[in-house]
Amino acid sequence: MSATTETNLLQLQTDVWKTRAQAKQKQLERTLAETARSPRDARRQTMWIKQALDVVKRGQEELKYQTALLDVYAEHLNALEMSLLAANERRAAGNGSAKDHAASS
Repeated sequence: MSATTETNLLQLQTDVWKTRAQAKQKQLERTLAETARSPRDARRQTMWIKQALDVVKRGQEELKYQTALLDVYAEHLNALEMSLLAANERRAAGNGSAKDHAASS
């Protein structure tokens, strides 16, 4: 897959996620704006809000965990890249000096 195709796919996925998030946010705002019809409804709404907050907090914690893992992996990939680039430069320099030595003989 080309870099342009990957970039376009990432942008499309990002746009879909943003659109879904906005729709969910609007639905949440409409739900929260509803007034309770009875004390029982009020208790149910309060319990639902607490449960929803717990879900959000767990999601945030999971994202922190996943982000930390991705950060470590990204650092690892950067270190590998630097090692490989350095090795490539050494080999290119070594091949160049070998050619220069053979040409001067």
